[in-house]
Amino acid sequence: MQNTDTAYRSGYNGSPPRRKQPPKKRSGAGFIVFILSCAILAILSTTVFFNIKNVVISGSSIYSSDEIISASGIKGGDNLVKLSIDRCSNQILNELIYIENAEISRKFPSTVEISVTASEAAANFICDDGIYLISKDGKILDYITEQKADLLNFTGTDPAEGTAVGQHFASQDDTKTTIIYKLMELFLDADNEKITSIDVTDNANITFLYDNRITVELGNINDIDYKYSFSMEILSEKINDSTEGVLTILSESNQASFMDKSTLENNDLVYSANMEQRSQEETAVTDEDGNVITDDGSDDDSDNSSADPIME
Repeated sequence: MQNTDTAYRSGYNGSPPRRKQPPKKRSGAGFIVFILSCAILAILSTTVFFNIKNVVISGSSIYSSDEIISASGIKGGDNLVKLSIDRCSNQILNELIYIENAEISRKFPSTVEISVTASEAAANFICDDGIYLISKDGKILDYITEQKADLLNFTGTDPAEGTAVGQHFASQDDTKTTIIYKLMELFLDADNEKITSIDVTDNANITFLYDNRITVELGNINDIDYKYSFSMEILSEKINDSTEGVLTILSESNQASFMDKSTLENNDLVYSANMEQRSQEETAVTDEDGNVITDDGSDDDSDNSSADPIME
């Protein structure tokens, strides 16, 4: 009786304890089916599904939709998944010169959208044998013999060897290329019709012609935005509307110097006279005593020590 009572209190019900079942082994069949399904779907998506049926053109351009589609190389039935967007976009830009940008996107299940932006002439790059017509983004639109009106005119650009229409302009000097694009951005944003030409012959002394009467020397490309705005402030507030001359923006300061046309011309005359005198002195024939022998054979021993120098 005692043993039975003890068993009852401990919860024993007379049934043998249950054994734990061993964990079931996972079957790899389901995983294999999943992989095969993905592979089949991938194959179908590049062969049967998602074939191109429609090409939609948007944006502004001088070219027709058919011309743009033909240039892209996209054909009906091509697979949308396998389509190389970058290659098709580059083909459009290379073949159709007056398109500046071509953005291509996929629209599943069967449509391609092409959005184009027309090129806009912004500058004449004047070279020895002709003129490159340049877009706002630097694309060479044409090679012409007469500059287009109402555009920026650049000189001293030094085109790289092999420069051709359809490419983006590059100079022989990489530093100059960077300078040119910075100046393009600056002057196009300024949109000042009085700026008629920009000279980048010397990287250390960039100049532009203002109103066909004042040459502005900006120095190098450093702080070019400030130097440009400073020069325009001087031109509009300090210099008479009819004055001609040279305005020099002094580097690394908020100072400038201006020389009018008459002063410059006088300096040129003095310089020329000085150089001529120096040349004569260097070629003069003297005797043993150092006296200059004149054309008539006589010695010129006059004292010129009191003569004022032409230029120091």
